[in-house]
Amino acid sequence: MARIWLFGAMTLVIVLVVGGIVVALMTGRGELLPENSPEGVVQRYLLALEDEEYQEAYDYLTSDLRERCSLADFVRSAPSTRVRGNQVTLEDTQTFDDSALVTARITVFRPGDPFSPSEHSYDQTYQLELEAGQWRMAEPDWWCPRDFERE
Repeated sequence: MARIWLFGAMTLVIVLVVGGIVVALMTGRGELLPENSPEGVVQRYLLALEDEEYQEAYDYLTSDLRERCSLADFVRSAPSTRVRGNQVTLEDTQTFDDSALVTARITVFRPGDPFSPSEHSYDQTYQLELEAGQWRMAEPDWWCPRDFERE
């Protein structure tokens, strides 16, 4: 009798996992936010990193950051594996005259056993500046070395 319950529970877990994978593949990335909004820029920046479209992601940086951090340095510092497979949820946006703060909750999933998956969440705030009418990423986190200075 105990084996029947164990087999039933295992079957249920397998069905739920397969169903979750199917739903994730069918829903894709969801809806894109407006590209001229701070939230939309952060979303597109993170998607570009996830897709390893480093030039596209680099183009979202302010001109000041691009002067201080070459594309090669950016690519070395911003591997796509840091964002791939994570869930990002918009938490808050504060817009000022020519700057904005976008806060997102990032949930990182790490494989574990089926009954105790390993995940953790944290808030990440992105600072943006309005530059020539376009929102650009202004505050480097891990994408450019903070103490990097060009001569």
